[in-house]
Amino acid sequence: IERWAAGGHRVDALVTTGDNVYNRGEPEKFAAQLDEPYRELRRTRPLWVTLGNHDVRAGYGAAQLRHLGLPDLPYAKQLPGVQLLFLDANRPDRAQAAWLKARLARPGPRFRVVVFHQPAWSCSNHDSTREVVRVWVPVFERHRVALVLNGHDHNYQRFVSTAGVNYVVTGGGGKQLYPVTRCPSGTPRRVAAVARNHFTAVEVRDGSLVVTAVEFLAST
Repeated sequence: IERWAAGGHRVDALVTTGDNVYNRGEPEKFAAQLDEPYRELRRTRPLWVTLGNHDVRAGYGAAQLRHLGLPDLPYAKQLPGVQLLFLDANRPDRAQAAWLKARLARPGPRFRVVVFHQPAWSCSNHDSTREVVRVWVPVFERHRVALVLNGHDHNYQRFVSTAGVNYVVTGGGGKQLYPVTRCPSGTPRRVAAVARNHFTAVEVRDGSLVVTAVEFLAST
């Protein structure tokens, strides 16, 4: 990410799609896995996270959010031209759907981006998340959010629905990669899929939202 920023790309915030602290979200690992990797960038930029299944496995999800100075999920953040809405897909319930509907109904920037861990759509080890598809996806589609960012499967996939909503699985942050598989009937059109280590850059450029998967060589 530092090289990306040094190459002339503006970085306003760091955003994760969960599973930030392996393997059980232990507080004694916060410094090594949350603070040190992003220390230089976080001098002038915030780190906003959602929680994955590994973050909450031992009951430390709330402690992680407090460590980062973040509120409980769901919460909203704003950047120039884009609003980010963070959900907790460890419990894809109707209460969060109602929270999301209320915020999407309010006036806001042109681009709304929703961030959570377990993917709406995926064709890989974990596949699509049934409750997310049933309870949340109709909200994304009805309000035509610009982008949905997910993790959980360790690869990169991008799907585009008939309503024009882009769903991105971006889980190639450094752990063992997962293969991408053939998608079953009923899955939105998958326009990209690759099992590579990467981060995903989201930029507002000239009135458009530009999404770029940036490959890197993971350390061992």
